[in-house]
Amino acid sequence: MADFKNEFSWSYSRDVLFKECKREYYYNYYGSWGGWEKNRADSVTRTLYVLKNLQNRWQWKGSAVHDEIERILKELVSTGKLTPLDKSKERVTEIMRSDFRSSRNGSYWNKSGSLRNEPGLYEHEYRPEIPDQIWKRNYDEVMLCLDNFYESSVIEEVSSLPKEVICSIESMTGSYFSFNTELYYVKLDLAYSIGDSIKIYDWKTGSGDANDLQFLIYALYALEELDFDLDKISVTELNLFENYTRIHTFTQEQIDYARNYINQSIDGMKSYLSNQEENEANMTNFPRTEDRKTCELCKFQKICFDLD
Repeated sequence: MADFKNEFSWSYSRDVLFKECKREYYYNYYGSWGGWEKNRADSVTRTLYVLKNLQNRWQWKGSAVHDEIERILKELVSTGKLTPLDKSKERVTEIMRSDFRSSRNGSYWNKSGSLRNEPGLYEHEYRPEIPDQIWKRNYDEVMLCLDNFYESSVIEEVSSLPKEVICSIESMTGSYFSFNTELYYVKLDLAYSIGDSIKIYDWKTGSGDANDLQFLIYALYALEELDFDLDKISVTELNLFENYTRIHTFTQEQIDYARNYINQSIDGMKSYLSNQEENEANMTNFPRTEDRKTCELCKFQKICFDLD
């Protein structure tokens, strides 16, 4: 891991963070680099790495749902058998209890290596007053999302599919698209082909409207990397919390917009680098946001203003 190079890549989530706060973006993608080596990283790098991996309770809810759906679908595809809903709920309950105890004890500070499977919760790190009923509501919403998933058409669809038509189940895929030489990361919750068409699913676990750009990026990936015609690509937005489905299709004008947006986003990110070819960054080139509401919810708030 010591020789692992920090190479530039683009993703929808990276773009969101860049627009939110340039300093937070620096901490997340540059300042924390190498912090997984607990006994070798300096104290600042290690602290930034640990804080980077915190999740707030809403993100934790989303991860719990996505991770369980991934387990359900992969078991279904590999064995042909569906995990019963009550067993799925029992499994998630035990995982969430273990995660909560581990986070409350601060175990994530002591683990070396990747922290992806050792979640720390923002609420435990910064200890705002969170009543038990709020945690219970978070858990209940996970259970509601699972109920709605089992009642959806997805399981029946996947049950009838041959394994070879499954393009993705919760896989983070890196690709080089033809319109730009940079590396892009796209995560498809579920994608499968039917003849010359592809159907992509995206699970949502919160309220409010999603950003259509995210769906455009999925379509762009299917168009450029998987080589499907644009009129054969659809993205199904399945909101498991509010229990609704929306199907998105795309025009060439929208795809052109996505390409242009991504190129401009990359140019913007790289303009802050001290050495673009080597993807090197200097913290002082990345100013803090002036929106103090953003600061109040930032994972890095305990160290940010100590670093200048």
